[in-house]
Amino acid sequence: MRVEVFWIGKTRLAGVASLTEEYSQRLSRYCDYQGVETRPGRKKGARTSEEDLILARSEGSFRFVLDPAGKQWSSLEFAQFLERLRDGGRRTISFCVGGADGFSKEFRDHADLLLSLSPLTLPHELARVVLLEQLYRAFTMLAGHPYPR
Repeated sequence: MRVEVFWIGKTRLAGVASLTEEYSQRLSRYCDYQGVETRPGRKKGARTSEEDLILARSEGSFRFVLDPAGKQWSSLEFAQFLERLRDGGRRTISFCVGGADGFSKEFRDHADLLLSLSPLTLPHELARVVLLEQLYRAFTMLAGHPYPR
């Protein structure tokens, strides 16, 4: 299964960059992972240019958009949902992490599923790290491997 994670904006914090790299490498052992950083773009009608880029690059995949009003799951429920997608023949899943201002309503309307990682508000860079860790955790569960502590 191919897993794409799109995020908007350069990583500014060294700790976030380090954790992003760490979980990206771990995740790559279990799936065909690609992280895609996009630059903040200009407003183009209701959407921004980076939103258009993400929509084009994630076309045909199951598109998760991180949003505070999205579906919340436990780690096990998240893993089970990914398993259903995989077993149902989904070849590519995409996760979209917005910048500081999130995504436009028009972009969110293109989501197959709005996903919330927590009822807490997280900075977008930290949300990316939490997402990568949860993806890694889910794939270790699906592979029947113990989660490294």
